[in-house]
Formats: sequence, structure tokens, C-alpha cells
Amino acid sequence: MQTIYFDNSATTALCPKAREAMLHVMDEAWGNPSSRHAIGVTAHNVLKKAREQVLSALGVRGAKEENLIFTASGTEADNLAITGTAHAKKALAGGKIITSDSEHPAVLRTVEALEAEGFRASYIPTKHGVFDMDVFRREMTRDTFLVTVMLVNNETGAVNDIRAISDYAKSVNPDCIVHTDAVQGFLKLPFTPTTLGADLVTVSAHKIHGPKGVGALYISPYMIKRRAVSPIIFGGGQEFSFRSGTENLPGIAGFGAAAAAQSASLEQDIAAMTSLRDRLPAMLADDPILSNIAVNVPQSKERAPHIVSLRMPKIKSETMLNFLSGKGIAVSSGSACSAQSGRISSALLCFGLSEAEADTTLRISLCAQNTEEELIALCDALRLGIKMLARMKR
Repeated sequence: MQTIYFDNSATTALCPKAREAMLHVMDEAWGNPSSRHAIGVTAHNVLKKAREQVLSALGVRGAKEENLIFTASGTEADNLAITGTAHAKKALAGGKIITSDSEHPAVLRTVEALEAEGFRASYIPTKHGVFDMDVFRREMTRDTFLVTVMLVNNETGAVNDIRAISDYAKSVNPDCIVHTDAVQGFLKLPFTPTTLGADLVTVSAHKIHGPKGVGALYISPYMIKRRAVSPIIFGGGQEFSFRSGTENLPGIAGFGAAAAAQSASLEQDIAAMTSLRDRLPAMLADDPILSNIAVNVPQSKERAPHIVSLRMPKIKSETMLNFLSGKGIAVSSGSACSAQSGRISSALLCFGLSEAEADTTLRISLCAQNTEEELIALCDALRLGIKMLARMKR
């Protein structure tokens, strides 16, 4: 049975360029990038090239190598951005952090940990996928030293206006640091750190057809000059002392190659995903059985091109997910991270769904290689699933 894969927000298939770069490192450039001999220099050059490729994909020109720090995941990059900022200056102790109520757990749990240390935090509502700017304006004070808001919500596809958030934050406190978790937006939306007004940007390899176990944090030159981020992992001083530990060179090389490949086709890929994203609700609406499936459409000004959130008609998402899996179709009942906890998705509850509605929601997440024929197969399976599962409930 051939699998149809609609869970690209959880992870993506490794692209040929990334695989090729990783094999090259394992076969020919396997040295330690910190070593001074020829084999180490070869490895260091691979590391340097990958850093340049990811920076280029971020639209950063003329950056120094230290502006991009490789980590073991997007989660670690978020932790470095948030905890590293909070701990960088003693004067920030007890200061205020602003985030949204629907962030990825990598952000929410980190902010909560800082609250336990005595920092204060405000969680801005995001009902229907809209970051509440009125609440934000009330909460944004001169002692707010960090604003961390995701670019794209990983479960609903809502897009936050990071530029507007940054502009207001810095109008109140010019020294306020703005971080965005752009893991779901990187190479899905056209942006640069400058256009976002972000000082810190988190990205991850395995969401862009690179390998798992590699993330990165962009740190602006201004942040480095201010020494506004401190390390959270200590050791031999790799990654310009921001992240010690011998670099995962095969993974980093794959990240760089994937970033370069996806960047080269960004415009076409966005168009392809957007077309499929818009086609699916139309296909559902035209079918007498599938028209009972509701689409959780974000009311944000922008929507990510690759995420569609669907509510099943009184069928639990896990039940339908398992049915579809048996038909060779992979979808998600929410983010992979929330699925691990076994709890109802907090992001969907913050979106405005009831617990019952959130518990019947599936996430369809696309890549540019998906096809309309695969959407037709998904609709056929959903139709069959609704008929069979509804009959079993009687």
C-alpha cells in the first residue's frame, strides 16, 4: 500500500539534495570542524557553507557566521532565544515577557519555567487565530524586555503580523527584544528577519525536507553587539560559545542543502500548496456527505499555504486518523507534540473551539509534492470513514 502523506507540519520527507549532502559528509568530510588539521578544515568548510545556505534562505545578506547558531532542534533554539535572553542580564530578573496563548510548547513551557524563577509573563489571546493587538497594547509596558510570538500557528495555519507586534513593542520600549518561532513559516512564507522586525528567529530542518535533529537560531548583529543572549549549554565553546558541543555535521549539511533547494523553488512551492489548500474545502463543500466537515479557517489577515484544519461530524479525530492510516493516508489529530501528551490541543481551545470540537479536529498539512489526485483519495477515504464510523456508533 502506497502512503499518501498529509502530515508535513509534523515532519517532511528528506529531499535528494539533503540526502546527498549528508552522505558526502559521512563519507568524505567526517572530521571534527574544530580540529586544525586538513580533515578538520574540510569539515569546517562544510559547516561554513551550510551556515551561509541557511542565512541566504532567511534572506540575510552580509551576515557574519555568528549570526546563525546551529542547535539540535527548533525546541532548543526557542529555549536558547528565550532563556538565553532572560539570563543574559541580571537587571532583567523579574522583568516581563509577552507571548501568545497558542504558542508551541517549546515556547510556552520555557516561559512558564521562567515564571517559576520570578519573571512575569502575559499570554495574549488568539481567538480565531487573531493575535489580540488591543490586549497586547495594554500589556506592553516599559519593563517588557522580551516579546516572543510565533509566525505561523502549527495547528491552524494562522499567521501573526510580527512586524506590527515588533513595531509597537519597540515604540514602548526601544530595548525590547522580539523573537519569533518561525519553524512553520520558514520557506512557506516569504520573509526576512528585517521584514519581520525580529531580533531572534527560530527555524528547523525537518520541516523543510531536511533531517531531524537540527535547528537554528538567527541572532541579529545588534543582539550580538549588546551581548543580549547567553548560552544555555556550556562546554567547549562551539557555535561561537552560544551552543557548546561538537556540531552534528551530517545533519547541518543536510539542513543547508535543503534550505538552498527549497529557497530556489519558493515561489512555485507556495503557489502549489496554496492551490491545494484552497481546493480541499471546495471539494468538501461540493459533496453531500463531506459537506458536514467544518473547516477551522483562521481570521488572521494571512493564512499559511500548507495547513488546513478540519472538524469531523461527531467523530473523534483519533478514530478518523486511525481509519485513514489503515487506508494508507497519513494526517494528524493536531501537532505531533500535543498528540504525545494525550491532552486536548490548547492551541485549538485558544482558537475558540470547545473541547468536543477540538477532539474531532484533523490537521491536513501539505507540501509542494502533494497532488490533487491525493486530495481526491483523501476525500474518498473521508467519505467512506464517515459512513462506516457513523454506522458503528448507532
